[in-house]
Amino acid sequence: MRTVSAYDARVRLGELLNEVYYRDEEIIIERKGKPMVKISKVEKTKTAADLKAFLAAAGSWKHIDTDKFMANVYKSRKKASRSPVRL
Repeated sequence: MRTVSAYDARVRLGELLNEVYYRDEEIIIERKGKPMVKISKVEKTKTAADLKAFLAAAGSWKHIDTDKFMANVYKSRKKASRSPVRL
């Protein structure tokens, strides 16, 4: 992990983004010597299909209908939060 100034980050943003994305580096941007933010690669978010595959692969979950289970999870979370469910 390396540190760059806010000015350098502004001037070389495209280059820094490439380093983070393609080289899996993390970069700290500082202003007046104080760390302000960290740039890091975004991890792939888990999808409902990923969760269903996990549940199906788990031995003790073989008897559970994963489609019905996921529908109940979505229904319960939507009812509780009144906002869309994102996995």
